[in-house]
Amino acid sequence: MAAVLSKLLGRTITYSEPSFDENKDAMIRAGVLEQIAEMNAQAFSLTTDRDADWGTSDVPSLLGRPARSFEELATDYANAFS
Repeated sequence: MAAVLSKLLGRTITYSEPSFDENKDAMIRAGVLEQIAEMNAQAFSLTTDRDADWGTSDVPSLLGRPARSFEELATDYANAFS
């Protein structure tokens, strides 16, 4: 997504994934109960570990047409990203 936005906006966009502890601590500081913050941080860690890198056919099935790519969405809403 950062590469798509960088190309679209003509400037470098970077993304760095917060660690488990950074996510958990930020949620606790925001008032989330520690147990819930820990579970949420674990779920967020799945993306870091590429364990949530999969797709389904749900969107095309529900919409009756192919899903749009992130690049298509970002192009259509470029002003929202700038």
